[in-house]
Amino acid sequence: MYGVSKISSEQDILLTTFPGAKYSAQSLAGYLKVFADAGIVVDMICQSAPRGAAVDFSFTTANDNFAAVMKALPAAAKVNPPLVSGGYCKINLFGEDMVTSCGVAARALAALAEVDIEIALITTSDLDISLLIRQQDEDGALTALHKAFAV
Repeated sequence: MYGVSKISSEQDILLTTFPGAKYSAQSLAGYLKVFADAGIVVDMICQSAPRGAAVDFSFTTANDNFAAVMKALPAAAKVNPPLVSGGYCKINLFGEDMVTSCGVAARALAALAEVDIEIALITTSDLDISLLIRQQDEDGALTALHKAFAV
């Protein structure tokens, strides 16, 4: 178990990344507001560490939202055009014991590395780790993670 009690997956995920977005609270809030106003539910929001006045800012949404995302982009991408790509799967590791367990992320990443599965995006909380991978790697990832965590 190693802190993980449940492993699940979600298919058909779209990744949107704004490379070199302006590093300011107003800027990032503005990006998200555009998508909220368009009725797009976002998930796995991730920001890189600042590099001067810039950050990379990413989020996921269901691939069904592709048309809505593309329509909303012009308002959100005046300065830095985003990268939008589909074909992803979100793997979620959950466990109430994660909050007191060491090495959960290390174990997960090692399990995926052993089967040559690359991770496009990672987000975490006290109780879960979400890993965005290519959809064609879903079965191999689930097998490796279930083995690694004996779930």
